[in-house]
Amino acid sequence: MNKIILGLLLLTLTACPLLGTRKALVIGNADYEGARLRNPVNDANLVSGKLTELGFDVTKVTNADQRAMDRALKNFVSGLTDSDEAVFYYSGHGANVDGINYLIPVGREFDDEEDLQYYAFNCNLAMNKLQHARVSVMVLDACRDNPFRGVKSGSKGLASMQCKAGSQYIIFATEQGKTAADGRGNNSPFTESFVKYLGEPEPVELMMRKVINEVKDKTSDKQTPWALGSLAVEFRFARATDYVPTTAKPSETKAPRVQTVHHYGTIIVTSSREADVYVDGSYTGKVSPAASMKISDVTVGNHSLEARASGSRESKSLYVSKDQQSKVHFSWVPENMVYVEGGSFKMGSNEGVTDEIPEHQVSVKSFYLGKYVVTQAEFAQYLQPGLSWNDNRGIGDNYPAYYVSWYAAIKYCNLRSLAEGLTPCYSIGGSTNPNHWGAVPKDSNDATWDAVKCDFSANGYRLPTEAEWEFAARGGVKSQGYEYSGSNDIGSVAWYDENSGGKNHVVGTKAANELGIYDMSGNVWEWCWDWYSSSYYGSSPKDDPTGPKTGQYRLLRGGGWINSASYCRVAYRNVSNPCKGTSTMSVFVSAGL
Repeated sequence: MNKIILGLLLLTLTACPLLGTRKALVIGNADYEGARLRNPVNDANLVSGKLTELGFDVTKVTNADQRAMDRALKNFVSGLTDSDEAVFYYSGHGANVDGINYLIPVGREFDDEEDLQYYAFNCNLAMNKLQHARVSVMVLDACRDNPFRGVKSGSKGLASMQCKAGSQYIIFATEQGKTAADGRGNNSPFTESFVKYLGEPEPVELMMRKVINEVKDKTSDKQTPWALGSLAVEFRFARATDYVPTTAKPSETKAPRVQTVHHYGTIIVTSSREADVYVDGSYTGKVSPAASMKISDVTVGNHSLEARASGSRESKSLYVSKDQQSKVHFSWVPENMVYVEGGSFKMGSNEGVTDEIPEHQVSVKSFYLGKYVVTQAEFAQYLQPGLSWNDNRGIGDNYPAYYVSWYAAIKYCNLRSLAEGLTPCYSIGGSTNPNHWGAVPKDSNDATWDAVKCDFSANGYRLPTEAEWEFAARGGVKSQGYEYSGSNDIGSVAWYDENSGGKNHVVGTKAANELGIYDMSGNVWEWCWDWYSSSYYGSSPKDDPTGPKTGQYRLLRGGGWINSASYCRVAYRNVSNPCKGTSTMSVFVSAGL
């Protein structure tokens, strides 16, 4: 009897060989020089996540050069056994030259067809290496049109390939000789449908029928996926425990199955300029000032976002909550601008001159302010001063831009805003284009220019309001209550009549105030937006005051190299005709959020 039992046991082991590991290599290439794609990295992330959920041991590689792709394949196939199930997925550019399919690495431009055999990834050879597995499936979402100028293949798309009968299966995103869409959403049309059906408990051949029909439908028959190969054994992407065979007895029960269920939220992105948006390093799409960008199905948790535009980058971090919208705004803070967090302060001084009285509570919203007054190099990019800068008063790229009238200051702000892709704040006669305003008035006040309107919600450059200027000069929410901007010792923070030597000085050569802003006391007077009224403080609004509606003079603040210490106090107010610009008048620009 023992011999019979042993014989039956051996027979059972022989008839039911142990199953090996389910493994997958996923590659997504998108950052091609001059031929960048939107979705391959997104596709790779989506596929790798789903395959991991289905029990595959996944190796994911993105934006890989030739060496990285070769190394990933070598490591992948070296661990395969004849009992394993292997999946190879690729999304990115591909090329077909003389019937051989090449997958294109990033980091190199191809100038000649012959370069491909040396510097690209030979898809046919990769298929040969995968045949060591019990079952190997290759999925190629790589039929984007050949983008490389020197490689002019005879046909578009990819060519048919040889695979080992009985154990290999190849899936193409579209039919032979055709190109596939990269997609306008977060994934290509093929990969989106492919992943949708991966978890269904049916053989891959039947699953692909659903994928083919759905892709054809969503692309209006412009793209038809296809597959080749014949499998001697059934292969399902879903685990065997994901379904109950029809031959199972009613009394049989399957073991409990643990499945990870991901939660998702949405990110709403806005930007003050057109930019490419990346989420966790993967390109997601473009955003513009004209419309917000909605990114759906983002996994719950912390994410990093980056916007790239014209060589500039801005990064943000945020937490995405389940079924919630998380908002992020890229404001593109220019270089040498300081963030001034909004808050409340006591404006004016009961111990000062008459127009500083009464001291009163004021609140201002957050804004950005120049770290330095506008320099001569910055101003000269857009305008020339009313008089020539000279050595007697200080000349050089990093000296303040003096001889600037209030009218010239607002024109400078709009010109710079337009040049940097920001929304101008000022409009005259309904136009924000300074070229429509006529010449800058020089000799007297001008009624047309005096009627200028300011859109404080715009993100362009503008003069600070008097309240904003004083709040920042006092150190904002970090204020230590100094008499001068940054200190009670005027000589440490200001160029004034006792230490200036009778001229302006290079910006930023004295100590900064609590916010890291320089020269808000001394060196040059700075224009503010407000009209002047000696009695305005008595009726000033508490929140974000912008000055009287009309007037004869515009406000100046901060004192200059020619003035005594009392004029450099943070509470002191000065005035001038908006058409005037002297060797002590400069520009301190702010920008909206």
